[in-house]
Amino acid sequence: MNRWLFLWRRVRAQIWFRASLYAAFGVGAALVAVFAAPFVPRAMAERLGGESVQQILTILASSLLAVATFSLGAWVTAYTSVSQAATPRAAALVTSDEASQKSLATFVGAFLYAVVAVTAVNAHYYGPGGRAVLYLTSLAVVGLVAFRLLGWINRLSRLARLGHMIELVEERTAACLAQEPPTAAATPLTGAEVRASRTGYVQNIDLPYLQELAGEHDLRVEILAPVGAFRRRGEVLARTSRARLETALEERLAEAFAVARGRTFDQDPRYGLIVLGEIGARALSPGVNDPGTAIQIVGVAVRLLDDWSRLDPTRPEDDQRVFRPPLAAEALLDDVLGPLIRYGSTDLALAIRLQKALRSLASGEGPVSTAARALAADALSRAKAELHPQDRRRLAGAARESG
Repeated sequence: MNRWLFLWRRVRAQIWFRASLYAAFGVGAALVAVFAAPFVPRAMAERLGGESVQQILTILASSLLAVATFSLGAWVTAYTSVSQAATPRAAALVTSDEASQKSLATFVGAFLYAVVAVTAVNAHYYGPGGRAVLYLTSLAVVGLVAFRLLGWINRLSRLARLGHMIELVEERTAACLAQEPPTAAATPLTGAEVRASRTGYVQNIDLPYLQELAGEHDLRVEILAPVGAFRRRGEVLARTSRARLETALEERLAEAFAVARGRTFDQDPRYGLIVLGEIGARALSPGVNDPGTAIQIVGVAVRLLDDWSRLDPTRPEDDQRVFRPPLAAEALLDDVLGPLIRYGSTDLALAIRLQKALRSLASGEGPVSTAARALAADALSRAKAELHPQDRRRLAGAARESG
């Protein structure tokens, strides 16, 4: 992803950004009404420019602060609930939820609009025409607040549900996997290296920028630190086909890698699979004891990996100068199903579901099928070592049927 687009998406995902925009719009709408006053017909100004607008603004100002405070409290409660029921990594999807941010920002912006407008009315900032414009604007604000409030109530009823969070993680992971089809590994390069300037996780790689630099300087670039990789300062991010790089060129190549403290769901499919595995592992803990959620995660894993295995592995013709390491099917399967196999080997229903799921993935050809066959054998041996002899026979029969 283009690094500027990546930064823009990171900023836009913050609650303060959208709230600030709505607040600025609200303040501007309250003050700019005076400039539209000359265009208001006299009859409308006399009819709507009375004292009623002040009453509407007073009601808005007194009620919206309570609405915003209540909504923020409900939002924090949903965040805490998701952190406890699923995993703290999935809770980031609550704070970046666009519908929730729009609702909260609308309440804050409408509150500031009402406060500024009622203050300006009391200061005699508006004439009859300006108050008429403010009256119509206030009606529009009331309608927008009502619309957002109904949407917020509907969203809140789903936001803290575990099933909804699993769906969100699945959607984000599927979008990332679709961008990295199962390709073969490229021939390793042996030239100069590009090193990290700070310690952290690679959050984004600006591939178009790397392509442009590689074409401009007639070189090839092999990425050694894909999105999600952890690198210490000074460790290798990429290797080039040129024996030696100028300092300026090396710095420009390093600019394509966004290194930060933590991993994100953007451009990082393995992170999404890891979060799904964590949700399933937490559901299997003795304090929760919810194998049904773990079985649901197995179904999600089959959908994601089956869709990924069917992607076209052909590389674009204009994508021959920059090479990324291919995703390993073994790692993807272990990220999402490994925790379930390790922590759920004593649950017969989950063990049978795992065997059926892995055998279905193993029925075809390709790296996913090969990895699924190996993981199915491992899961079967682990479960046999933990289950009662009668349950072992049932599991073995289910494995034969699915095979």
